[in-house]
Amino acid sequence: MKKLTKNEIKRELEKPNGSALLAVDPSVDKNHLLAETSAMFVEEGVGSSLLVRLAKSRALLIKMSENAELMAAVRASVRDDNAFPKLRRNAARLLGALSRSPEDAELIIERLEKEDTRFVRPSLLLALGSIGGEKAEAALSAYVPVEPANETERKHFEEETEALKQARAACMKHEKHAFTGLDKPYELELAAPDRLTMQLAQELEQLGVKAYDVRRSSLKVKTEDYPALFAARCFTEALFVVGTAKDASPEAAAALFKPFAAPFMAKAHAGEPPFRYRIEIEGDIPGERTAFKKTLRDLLDGKGLVNAPSDYECELRIVASEGGARLYLKLLTVPDKRFLYRKETIPASMNPATAAAVLRFAGDHLKVNARVIDPCCGSGTLLFERGLLSPCESLTGVDIAHKAIDAARTNAEAAVRHYNMKQAKFIVNDILRFEVKRPYDELVCNLPFGNRVGTHSGCEKLYAGLLDKLPTLLKKGGIALLYTMEFTLLKKLIRERKYLEILSQERTEAGGLTPMVFIIKVD
Repeated sequence: MKKLTKNEIKRELEKPNGSALLAVDPSVDKNHLLAETSAMFVEEGVGSSLLVRLAKSRALLIKMSENAELMAAVRASVRDDNAFPKLRRNAARLLGALSRSPEDAELIIERLEKEDTRFVRPSLLLALGSIGGEKAEAALSAYVPVEPANETERKHFEEETEALKQARAACMKHEKHAFTGLDKPYELELAAPDRLTMQLAQELEQLGVKAYDVRRSSLKVKTEDYPALFAARCFTEALFVVGTAKDASPEAAAALFKPFAAPFMAKAHAGEPPFRYRIEIEGDIPGERTAFKKTLRDLLDGKGLVNAPSDYECELRIVASEGGARLYLKLLTVPDKRFLYRKETIPASMNPATAAAVLRFAGDHLKVNARVIDPCCGSGTLLFERGLLSPCESLTGVDIAHKAIDAARTNAEAAVRHYNMKQAKFIVNDILRFEVKRPYDELVCNLPFGNRVGTHSGCEKLYAGLLDKLPTLLKKGGIALLYTMEFTLLKKLIRERKYLEILSQERTEAGGLTPMVFIIKVD
């Protein structure tokens, strides 16, 4: 990964949307970027907008909060009457993200009382709401935005009013509500990997849950035992079905959410309302999304519900389409503990629910107590899901990248701790040079995609080499599960090798791509 110098960072920040692009650039070492930008900010007051964006990463945010020099510089920038207003605004945002100190709340209150630049005040208010505490709550309760002197100030007044609403909601002493159970069976829609919903339906049937309305990437169930659904591994999320709105408007959505959400949350949880929610919109809606959310929030907020996007217990989901909108509630008070082994990931890591579904697709060809190898294991997701599907004699992962193996070993420790799995073994090596003393029963692999990792020509060399080596990696009659976007290339290479037989294949979807899974037998 690239490690940019301070001068290189400055040049990038001078470009349009430079801080936004730099913060998400996958080729840049983010830890190094944070260290260099923090030093620049401390020394020169440069890079505040980039630090605000980097603080969205929890890991980087923790590092920033532990940097005493950076925290001192942020506080100094908030205090500085002579600092550029944009710098004070960004410093306020940073302090709100990094601190929960009563002293910092007092600092923000002091700045708010003297701040005469209108576009800075919304950030000060939001920072105060994030820091919280009795003094912050009292200051926000007493705060009244100054009416606009003319139309040029109208926009800033509206932003300040909106920020005050959000800050007051964030600063409220929110009760943590514990899930106690559903009062009756509810209809839920479970999202599954594309074209692999039958694997989820079969898994649910084994758990005693009947699926219906099975589609390409979702199915429905009706149950009173919501936590029991999380014994199934092949779905990505479970959504309570609220209903279908006649049009994608905030008024139509509120008409369905209002009688459902607050009563549902109250019946399913101990404690007194209000319950905290956020709004999520998918698909195209008329007008601007922020305005839609504000209108819907104003229609919903009250004694039963309060909009708290940074600290929510449920998500109200609007999936808009030409014929209206489907409405769902996603519950966050029941933790999903299915993938606790997933402590570290690498670029192009496989979604664990997809891995579970792909393995179930191959289930009839896999055996109990198999010796399993993954020749391009990455962070180990596919290998761990194989171990959780049925007992395995051994799990071995090989990858050419040290970073991948380090991540896989960390995840393996978590897998042993949380699931009492047999310890998987991980080896840094090129699979084309890897020597096998005893052939394996199964090979599972999320092969590198040419459009995600490496190049098409590089994939062709790897795929051909791996297929040539399958007779030494696997026993006669052994099974290989291969998952790739380069399916045309892989199918061609398989057919050129008479000792390989395609038992089954299926297309699916992953991050906007449409990879294919192959089940192959070595004759």
